Amino acid sequence: MLTVHTSHLNTPTLLDSPDVMAVVDFAQTPGPRPEDPRQMVTPLGSQANLREVWTTSSGPVTSGQTGRIQFVRSGTETIGTLVLEDAGQAIETLAYRAYTELLTWLDAQPHQHLWRVWNFLADINIGDGDQERYRLFSVGRLRALRESAVPDRALPPATAIGCQAPLVYLMFIAGGQPCQPVENPRQLSAYRYPRRYGPASPSFARAARVDAGSLIVSGTASIVGHETQHPGDWARQLDETHRNLEALTAHAGVEAAPRALRAYLRPEVPLGPVVERIRARWGEHLDVIPLVGEICRTDLMLEIEGVWPLSAHTTADRSAAASRAAEV
Repeated sequence: MLTVHTSHLNTPTLLDSPDVMAVVDFAQTPGPRPEDPRQMVTPLGSQANLREVWTTSSGPVTSGQTGRIQFVRSGTETIGTLVLEDAGQAIETLAYRAYTELLTWLDAQPHQHLWRVWNFLADINIGDGDQERYRLFSVGRLRALRESAVPDRALPPATAIGCQAPLVYLMFIAGGQPCQPVENPRQLSAYRYPRRYGPASPSFARAARVDAGSLIVSGTASIVGHETQHPGDWARQLDETHRNLEALTAHAGVEAAPRALRAYLRPEVPLGPVVERIRARWGEHLDVIPLVGEICRTDLMLEIEGVWPLSAHTTADRSAAASRAAEV
């Protein structure tokens, strides 16, 4: 089973553990990719001396590299990264190339089903209307997903954040069985957004149950239905985001506190007060990883993502429901 926690220990110490699949570091201007695929450097800066650590109970853990994909594998899941340099090519083309390469590679692997994707790209909000880079990224991503016959009902949770490094950086988790997507009753599914948000709707689920033990939640922001709430007011947007997370986790049957949270903040949003308010809502002793980046909509000031544990009875109830559905 795959689990995640945060740690103040340094990366070499964490990598000494045989059950570690990934140690996620954060650097606004990452250098060359680490030789050890288990060390994954996200191209966003953080003032917190924290690392995100993904571990497995399904060892042994092995690692390797195929082309631009570095990967780490256990008996039940794969975690990896794919990096393309953004050297002036169209972002739509880069997104298409990245997702086509990833999906083609996964088809030949033991863990073929995407459970989670993080997307980081430079200048995410640059461009007017349908020429905005995020909208064009969504076009390229959707084209690759369609060519690989990935239906909307199988889309994984995802996050897309703007960074300063000139690259397209994907981090992904894949499993041997499909994830079980969960949508938010307060929000329209992203893949059903109306045309006003671009020629291709964003291709992700709000959350998903994976590995019989975790609810992985996408980047969640101050959106109700499909419309941004409280533009220009980070505090009210944070409160709305909490309401969305509460609705989503309740809908999924989650009863416990999150294992780990990331908060993505635009540069003008005050880091300290945001972290304090997140801890006040989700747990005073919770380590929150605050990251400075650009949100995919210009009127959104922050978003939060995380991983919640599923209780034993929730997992059993969902498995029984899935079995009944299969029998029908």
